[in-house]
Amino acid sequence: MLRTIREEEMKALVIVGHGSHLNQDSSLPVYEHADRIRRTGAFDEVVECFWKEEPSMRHVLDLVESKEVVVVPAFISEGYFTQQVIPRELGLDGPVTRRGGRIIRYAGPLGAFEGMPDVILERVRDLLGERRLSGRTALVLLGHGTDLNRNSAGVIYLNARRLRERGVFDAVEVGFLDQEPEIGRVVEEVAAENVIVIPLFIAEGWHTRETIPEDLGLEGEVTVREGKTIFYGAPVGTHPAMARLIAERAREAGERKAPVAG
Repeated sequence: MLRTIREEEMKALVIVGHGSHLNQDSSLPVYEHADRIRRTGAFDEVVECFWKEEPSMRHVLDLVESKEVVVVPAFISEGYFTQQVIPRELGLDGPVTRRGGRIIRYAGPLGAFEGMPDVILERVRDLLGERRLSGRTALVLLGHGTDLNRNSAGVIYLNARRLRERGVFDAVEVGFLDQEPEIGRVVEEVAAENVIVIPLFIAEGWHTRETIPEDLGLEGEVTVREGKTIFYGAPVGTHPAMARLIAERAREAGERKAPVAG
């Protein structure tokens, strides 16, 4: 006999993406990860929403029936969208909001979560495949960066430090598109025969497909020049393991105590 889940016992996961009117692939990872999580049955409802696409985050809470909701932003770093736009559009008061008989828990972005280095390493393993590298190997984490928000770069440095502590690579460096150190200079100057570049981006887009390869003079996934072999990976946010990270982030947020109704 099937157990009937009472409405007050249901739990929903809402994944918020940025979306784009210009890049159809921007929302694709959110849909793919949501589908993976949905198939696990870990949540009674899994819903996607976006800032720049439909379904809009402003109305997403009307789409779920659950009385307990966890909102996970599919973003790498803290910033304007995670700190201002998403809370404003969803009417959140902070990490835990109680409203209309519903508890809404708001998780932090994905990049700072302790499981992110594991996803990065899985992306590296998929990129290298069965290759056995000789000589020194450096991992370069590529972030967008901005001079307007230090948190954008901070999460890149955080993951670099965590990966250095694991001792998997001879060196772990960071480089950025829009701030120093500039990614081209980092790749050129790093003292290693093998350089693995992993973009800490959520989705494929103009930067990952066009500007980064062009600026670095890349010829595809593998480029050999001047005594270096450069391996260029897909954005970490497109890896299937990100679904596990989103679910773990949601479970962590779900452990927070809700405020007592006054």
